[in-house]
Amino acid sequence: MRKFLTLGMLACLSLCMACTSPTPQVYGHGLKDRLCSLTDSVHGTVGIAFVSENDTVTVNNGVRYPMMSVFKLHQSLAVADALERSGGTLDSIVLVTADELDPHTWSPMLKIYGMNDFDVSVGELVRHALISSDNNASNLLFRHIVSPTETDRFIKSVARDTTFSIGYSEGDMKHDHSLAYRNHTSPLSAAILIQQLFSSDLIGRDALDPIREALTTVTTGQDRLGAALPAGQDILFAHKTGSGYRNGNGELTAHNDVGYFRFPDGRAYALAVFIRDFDGTEDEASRIIARISKEVYDHFTNSAGN
Repeated sequence: MRKFLTLGMLACLSLCMACTSPTPQVYGHGLKDRLCSLTDSVHGTVGIAFVSENDTVTVNNGVRYPMMSVFKLHQSLAVADALERSGGTLDSIVLVTADELDPHTWSPMLKIYGMNDFDVSVGELVRHALISSDNNASNLLFRHIVSPTETDRFIKSVARDTTFSIGYSEGDMKHDHSLAYRNHTSPLSAAILIQQLFSSDLIGRDALDPIREALTTVTTGQDRLGAALPAGQDILFAHKTGSGYRNGNGELTAHNDVGYFRFPDGRAYALAVFIRDFDGTEDEASRIIARISKEVYDHFTNSAGN
């Protein structure tokens, strides 16, 4: 059976201490304390997971965080698995009718196709869902290739992860914003997922390489995790963002970014930052994520060779 999580990584799921935990710090050589100092005064809950070959650091990992569009990463993997099992490929064609499209959701692909009937490859829908976080593309993949329930079943079958759950599409959440809280994960689960995507062939290279490539060209959330990277550095950076909606208290339901960083010498780390129930603006939430990413980047680069 394919596995996303090693036994060692599964053991790390128990290290979900909040910043106030009296448990001695095991990993990170002070990184956890510095991350806590960045999050303690935030008017909301900030969850962090940093995973590298030598370190695993989590902050507030025991909370369930609404994924928002981060789930499109999980969805793309479930789509790839469904195609592999059915004998299809990313070149398989989907016949789309105009009545399947929502003109009032985030959907840059409509600038290409309009509110018309059209044919499109599964791979193109995956690219739209990942690169621009297109909601119509995601809804079409759920409708034609693999449902939210099937996605949930697939991720749990390979990850053995009890923190992850998805049962609703972007269309469902648009009609009932509270459903966003029922599509949830932990930061550590998300960080391990993207790390495993780039470090092993979970399904098949032909299906995974386009997903990896798409994640390196994401156009959303440029002011989040990637803002920490110095200009001109030859670092592979891949990520998936998720954000949106205000809850009944007027708080930002979620503002997230999950990324993978690989340096020219082959060293790499994954970082997931989830913010839920945030009393502030999206720009403020993005700056928090960027500061966390800079702290992790500095820790990782300064510890090279230690």
